[in-house]
Formats: sequence, C-alpha cells, structure tokens
Amino acid sequence: MTTMRISQAFSSSHVNRPLALALAAACAAAASPAMADCVADGSGLIVTCSGTSGPYVNTNTGVTLTAQTAGTVTGPMVLGASSTTTNDSTFNGVAGSPILTVGANSSVTNSVTGKFIQPGVTSGTEGVVLGDNSTFINNGTLTVSAGFNAARFGSNGTFTNTAASPVVVTGNVAFGPSLGANVSRFTNQNTAFGFLGNVTGSGNLNFDNSGKFTGNVIQQAAGGTVSIVNQAAGIFTGAISTGDATTVNNAGTMTLNGASLIGAFTSAGTSFTNTGRLNLGTTNSVGTLAVNGNYTQSAAGTLGITIGVPGSAGPIAGTTFSQLRTTGTANLGGTLALTVINGYYPTNSTYNVVIGDTGVTGTFAAVTGNQLTFITFVPIGVVTISGSQQAYQLQVQRTATYATGLGTGATANQLAIATAFQPFVAYADTHLTSDAARLVGAVDVMTAAQAKVFFDSISPAGYLAYATSMRDHASMFHRQVSLRMDDYHGEEPQKGWWVNFGMQALNSTVTGTDKTKNTGMNIAGGYDFSGPTYVAGIALGYAKGTLKYAPGSLDGKDTAYQIGAYGSVKLGPLVANAIVDYQLGKFSSVKTINFGSAARTASAKANSQLLTGTATLGANLDGGGIGFKPFVGVQAHRGSIDAFTEDGATSANLAVNKIKADRTDLIAGATLTRTTGNWRPFVRGTYRNLIGTAPSDTITASFVDVTGTGFSVTGRGAGKDAVEIDAGLNWVSNDEGGLFVAYQGTFRDDLTSHGVVAGIRLQF
Repeated sequence: MTTMRISQAFSSSHVNRPLALALAAACAAAASPAMADCVADGSGLIVTCSGTSGPYVNTNTGVTLTAQTAGTVTGPMVLGASSTTTNDSTFNGVAGSPILTVGANSSVTNSVTGKFIQPGVTSGTEGVVLGDNSTFINNGTLTVSAGFNAARFGSNGTFTNTAASPVVVTGNVAFGPSLGANVSRFTNQNTAFGFLGNVTGSGNLNFDNSGKFTGNVIQQAAGGTVSIVNQAAGIFTGAISTGDATTVNNAGTMTLNGASLIGAFTSAGTSFTNTGRLNLGTTNSVGTLAVNGNYTQSAAGTLGITIGVPGSAGPIAGTTFSQLRTTGTANLGGTLALTVINGYYPTNSTYNVVIGDTGVTGTFAAVTGNQLTFITFVPIGVVTISGSQQAYQLQVQRTATYATGLGTGATANQLAIATAFQPFVAYADTHLTSDAARLVGAVDVMTAAQAKVFFDSISPAGYLAYATSMRDHASMFHRQVSLRMDDYHGEEPQKGWWVNFGMQALNSTVTGTDKTKNTGMNIAGGYDFSGPTYVAGIALGYAKGTLKYAPGSLDGKDTAYQIGAYGSVKLGPLVANAIVDYQLGKFSSVKTINFGSAARTASAKANSQLLTGTATLGANLDGGGIGFKPFVGVQAHRGSIDAFTEDGATSANLAVNKIKADRTDLIAGATLTRTTGNWRPFVRGTYRNLIGTAPSDTITASFVDVTGTGFSVTGRGAGKDAVEIDAGLNWVSNDEGGLFVAYQGTFRDDLTSHGVVAGIRLQF
C-alpha cells in the first residue's frame, strides 16, 4: 500500500517515471510509519526533525522540512513535489539508497552547519536526488564516495556551492536532459575548499566557476548549447568534453589534463576565449585541447604548454607534448608559457604547439620558459602546414655546450666530464630512442647548478680513495710486524707465534666535497725464529675497510690479503729491519648518479695488487730497564687497481682505466719501552714524508656506450705528511710470551684515524 501511494503521488508531481519508481523502492525499504523525531504539524506540510531520526517519508505536495541543529537523520528521506528542505543537522546516508529524495519543483538548502554524508559505495547510493526544476544550494558539508553522485537532478536543475561551505564537496553532480527553455546550471563559488568531482549533463548546460574546481565537465549532445565560464578567481583543474555548440570563457586559471574536446558534433557557435591562464598539462602530464570552432587569446591571456613526460625517451619531433588545435581559426595574443620536462629534444626538431585548420592569426607577444641552460625552444612563428592549415611552431636549438653552460664557478673535474659528455648529443640525434638520448634529455632540462651536481655524481674521482686505502692496509700490516720486532729482545734463541687484531675508524677532517670516511679492521700474524743478533719470520694479514665518499655518491668496501717476510739484524747497538709483503685486494662499490629528481646507481668492482717494502736503520739504546730505539728508513709501495667497467647505470656507466698506487715515503721515529718486568708500557712514534714523485691523483675514464668520451679527473690523494702513534701495554711472562693492547692513531691532512689493536705472542 505504501509503494502504491508514493508512486501515484510522484507521478502526479511531474517526476519522471524511473525516478518515481526509484523513490517508491526507497520508501518501501524505509521504516514506516516515520519515527517521531521528524514530526509534521496538523496540515502535514510543516515538518521538523530534531534529535535522532530514522527514515522518513512524506509525499504531500508543498512540504516544508527543517532539520534542526545538532540533530541526526539516518536512512533515506523522501519528500513530495514542491518541497522545501532546510538542513541544519547531519543527514547520514545508507548504502544502496539516496540520503534525500525530493520531487519536482523542490528546493534544498544545506546550511553552514548542515551535513549530507553518504559513506555507502554500493549500487544506488547517492547524496541528494531532486526532481525536475529543482534547486540545491550548498553552504555546508556535502560528501559522498568518489565516483558517486553528490546530487542528481531531473531537467532544469540548479546546483550552487557557495563560498560559505567549510569543506570540499566530494562527489559528482549529474543533470538530466535539459532542452528548449530548460537549462541545467552548475555554480561553484567556494575558493577556500572547492569542489572535487565531475559535472555531467545532456542538452543545455551552464557551468560557472569562481572557486576551486577539480574534475571533469561532460556534456552529451542533445541539440542544446553549453556555456562554460571560469571567472577571474576560478581555479579549474580537470578536463572538458562537450558535444553540442559550446562557448568557453576562461578569465582565471584553467588546467586541462589529458584530452579535452569542445563542441564535438557542431562547430556552429563553438568558441574558446582565453583572457586568463590556460594550462594544457602539468609537470606530470601533457594535455590536448581540441576546439571544434575558433580559439581566441587576448593580450592578457597566457597559454601554458607542457613538453615532455618524465622518464620518456622522447619527445621527438611531433610527439609527446601539449597541443591546442582548432577546426577554425586560432587567434593568438598574450603569452606562451612553456614547461619543459624530462625528454630528449633532437637538435632542430620542431613542435607545432597550436594548429588552426583554417589558419593562425596574430602571434604571442612573449614566450617564456623556452630558454634553458643548454637548449632553447626558438619561436619560428606561424608556418603553413597544408592548404589553409597553419601552426605556431617552435624549434629546438642548442645554445651552449655542456661545459660552457655550467658557467662560472665550475670545477676542473666538472668541466672535464661535461666536455666528454658532449658527444652524447650527436649520438642521441641518430639514436632517438636510446638510453643515451634519455640521458641527454635529462641533462638538457637541468639548471647549471643541477648539471654540476650531475657531473659530480658521475665522476670517478672517488675511486682514488681505494688506492689510498690499499696503501693504508699495507702500512698497517707493516706496523703490526714492526711492533712484533720491537718486542724482540734477543737474550736467547727463540721461536714464536704471534697474532694481532686491530680496528680503526678513519674520519676525514678535511673540509670540502671530496673527503672520505673509512672504517676498517685488520688481522696480522706470523711465525719467527731468532738468535742473539737476528730475528726472521713470515707473516700473513687480512684487512677490510668500508669507505664513504663525502659527497654521498660513492659507497663501498675493500679487502686485502697480505703475505710477507721480515727480518732484523743487530750490529752492536745498531739495528737494521726489513719488511716486504705482497698484497692482493679487491673492492666493490655503488655510486649514486643524480638526475635532478631521479637517480641511477652504478656498481663497480676490481682487483688490486700492491708490493710494499720497508727498510729502517736504528739503534737499540737500553739503560736502566728503559729501551729507546730511534730509527730512520724508507717505505715504498708499487701497485695498482685493475681497470674496470661500471654496471647498472646503462649509458651512464664508465670504463675506468688502471689506477696507480705507487708512493715512496721517508719514515723516521722512535720507540720507548720498559724492557724488564711483567708489565711493559710502550710508545712508538713515526713520521712519514713523501719523497720523490707524488702519486698520481688522476683518474682516466670514458663513457661505455659512446665513443670519443674519454676524460681525466683529479681525486684527492693521501697527504704528503703523516704522524703515526702506537701506545700501549705489554704483559710479558718471563720473555716467553705475552699479551698486549695498544692505541693506534694516524694523523694526516686527509684523515684522522683512531684505532685499537690487541695481540698475543707465544715464544718457545
């Protein structure tokens, strides 16, 4: 019985039959009779909802309903034709039914405190459904799930989102067919929060935005007309698709993402006028605008064009960029503003950013964003494509080499790599879809400062730290052996084993961008035999280091295996010591290459060999249980890191030539120790000074994929001078063995090392 009465009432109130049936179904699902908190007066036409209310149905014509502040209505509410609803409360919807359904010629006003909230996401779930000739004014909260209708109208509906709304409106507004004198009207005035959703309609549609609008305007052709106005304060982001004759006037900011089509089925009366800012695409996407009519841009207007898509190998000539196209005439004025993002732009390639099928008149008074550090999009102007079809065209020209584009303040290393990178351009021009083209495209859109960061991050200069590290490993091995020989006193012939274990933390104290942090450990051990005037032995060692290049672009580790021999001869108070070892090592690293907001990693690994010899001549001055042993000598390193090729960074990979590690140092120092008793503190100081030719700090490399790209850079080598300190305590048991622990420090202008070493000595 309830369903029959509602269907009859709505059919007599000019609501279309599908809507009437939907309302009847909603009412049948609703509880009946109405809960007492929505109460009608004696006439049945004045209804007040307070407190907590459930579903409510009143199909009388001319009902006036007021939902009071602090009240809550849950479930579908259905009112008849010519109703007036004022909502100061909260309307909560349920899945599968509209929150509120009203008949034809009705009005709904949602006050600032009013809320229409529909959390449902099933079929049939909507916010407010209104019959023909109805109006919805939103001053408050209107929220439905994305993709569902916040408001759905019959013919000749009007929706207004006012500036008073305290939150963004979410959901779509759908209008029924409006033909003849009927017009569907959408107005958004909210600049603080705006509207998030789509507007759809058929036939006559007027869209007026003076606030924030994010969504699409979609009109189906039905023989009507469309008016779209984005006012000076309007911010429109989305797309437009219309079928009937359409006029678009943009005086604010309009950003069209993807493809927009204006007046698809008729050019008569279709036009687009831009007196504000019209953006076709963003930094994340390109946009196209097709006008089946004429486009006019005034002297105050700006057309924003996006060229390129992040991560693409293109665009190449004629593809992957924003474009405006008209079937009529494009009348140009004002400004063309380019946004150029990642993509390779071949030298002399052209881009028709505006096309008019019946011609292009006027020109842009200014072009901005077209002059980059290394390339420029030069305005060619209006060119004829075919017949009456014309285009406004841009051409890519190279205005600077990479080296000159870096400008003042560029380092020698940056300039060397930039010069080596230049041949990539010619290669990319003939290999348009190669990774080399992608790499060139990324650099072409960089600023000079960004390009400097890129060239620094691609530099192989940091690999020199591994040559320094391999020498440091060898020197540490020789220090451990020297401590063993210092521990020998020679009273009786002996044989013995010894093992030392040490850990170091090497932290650069040098300011600048090429310092290195290094932490490591080492193990050394051996076997020796001795007589009253000599000691001789063999030793093995292992060292491991972790290196971090200070710019943050190169991290890795290295290891070294050492085998050596040592000996000491006493000639009275004089003592001659010699140590020689051969070191086999390897390193592995990961280098981060910065491409502006993107990055690649290049991995590298290589083997190394190093022969190190140390020879010293000293004196053993022992008096009163205190030994003082001054010495002077030479330490020489001869070796290198093998040539290697990076992997993982595609065309940014480098082939790095052999890195030399030769160096010779004069060493001088002294050991002071107690020579009697079980507890024997000691301190040893060594000074190093480079003699002869300084080690080469040059790293030579080339890009793997492109020929003619060889270059050399200078890394930061080890300092010329160094001071080494060993200070600790021996515990000796009748000169037959012992334990020791000591501090080991190295002080050089490129690093400060603090470490600890401990060991055991067994003699028999």
